[in-house]
Amino acid sequence: MNREKLYEKVREIFESQGFRFREAEDGFRAEKGEDSLKLKIFSSENSGIEEIQEKITDEDTVFVDEALSDAENVLDTDVSVLKSEKEGSYDVPSYERIGDIVVVSELVNQDEEEAVEAILEHNPGIDSVLLKEDQVSGEFRIGGYRNLYGDKTETVHREHGCRIKVDPTEMFFSEREGTERKRAFESVDEGDEVLVMFAGAAPFPVTIAVNADPERVVGVEKNPEAVRYARENVELNDVEDEVEIIQGDVAEVCPELGEFDRVLTPSPTHALQFLEEAIECTAAGGLLTVYSIQEKESPYENVESTVQEKSGDSGFEILDERIVSDFSPSKRKVAVDARRKT
Repeated sequence: MNREKLYEKVREIFESQGFRFREAEDGFRAEKGEDSLKLKIFSSENSGIEEIQEKITDEDTVFVDEALSDAENVLDTDVSVLKSEKEGSYDVPSYERIGDIVVVSELVNQDEEEAVEAILEHNPGIDSVLLKEDQVSGEFRIGGYRNLYGDKTETVHREHGCRIKVDPTEMFFSEREGTERKRAFESVDEGDEVLVMFAGAAPFPVTIAVNADPERVVGVEKNPEAVRYARENVELNDVEDEVEIIQGDVAEVCPELGEFDRVLTPSPTHALQFLEEAIECTAAGGLLTVYSIQEKESPYENVESTVQEKSGDSGFEILDERIVSDFSPSKRKVAVDARRKT
């Protein structure tokens, strides 16, 4: 496929999902809200696999044409092979790709078979297409899914030089929060001790251990299936010396762990409920990141006031606030960074 046509197909994929697609100095960018993906696009007319290896990093999402399909097996990053357009191609629904599984958030006036055909056209070789039928809910924040194509629900997702084995039907995981995980490990200083509450399958602990230089990272998670995957991911990425996964309720486990330089609470539906435990675990001068689901019109006020109310005399200085992702038409997932004063 010629380079111009390949670029246009990639642009179409991201713009159909509400991303702003633009050329950047280091390749291309797809941006939506706080999400920012680094893209590299290679046509077989101009590039070979060895040349591609020299031009990419493990943070890049790579798109190639069919003649470069072997790149999927060679490159240690996300690779999508795009086929030439067929007559009668269908519109692509909004979706998220996790490893070799595609998760469709909703189908709006679109036939299921047509949606699958459109997704397979842009993602040949994937194992399954899942349709999200229920929003994440319950104690373990698990959504309801139905297989539209294939029967696999377990996959290995690659990001930031890590391999994360997940099953989205058993635990919460979002590829779109990769930018937030990058922000987290970039905030960890050498020798920091890090606590991740509601650690899930350990994407935060693993990416921090691989990309930063912490003294130790402790992940606490109650969901037994998520804990099983988390421990496997620790081994998969060779960070057993840095990461400890503890199964249990954060209300019971965290008060016994002592203080940490860096505390994260990635479960936005539970974080404020267990904010006192998070504050108690944050050392003087330490950095706490609180995630929460809030109304679009006033996304930060409730989080910041609750942090100040719960922290009492110790006090926290608010350093940063941001939108992480859309949760619903009227709500957003937000993050607030705060540093403990005393």
